[in-house]
Amino acid sequence: MSPVTTIVQCPRDPGVETALRCSRCETPICPRCLVQSPVGARCRDCARTLKNPIYTLETSHIVKAALAAVVGGVVMGLIWGFVLLPFTVGFFSIFLGAGLSWAFTKAMDFATGRKRGPVVAWLAAGGIAIAWAMTLLFIPLGIAMYGLVAAGIGVYLCYQNLSRF
Repeated sequence: MSPVTTIVQCPRDPGVETALRCSRCETPICPRCLVQSPVGARCRDCARTLKNPIYTLETSHIVKAALAAVVGGVVMGLIWGFVLLPFTVGFFSIFLGAGLSWAFTKAMDFATGRKRGPVVAWLAAGGIAIAWAMTLLFIPLGIAMYGLVAAGIGVYLCYQNLSRF
């Protein structure tokens, strides 16, 4: 014998009949207001989907990350221009890009308290762009274009490291 399903009106959407109920509190829910969760359909009150705190940035985190990107970009650009310039061309640019990624990932971790997300990743990418632009102070643009490979690798790896946890 199967249980009898009672059709009632959804309390959130008057006029909509439903036989669905929240898997936690048994409140009637219609297909428009249900939230699918790993344990079944839930009402909005029981689902309460909160944003992960790793991805929640306050204004102070963004300011610190922007400051770290600018300062890190200038410092890394000077190091790149004075010390690492021979490694900009050829196969070694892969390692230079990985090093830039590691440095900016650590700088963003320190500045934001290990926060993640696209905003942090793009600020790190901006820092790498500043570092590449700093090399223009030391070498002509034609040669500096080879550094875009290292910068591109650094931006890609930073985005992969910082956009998600």
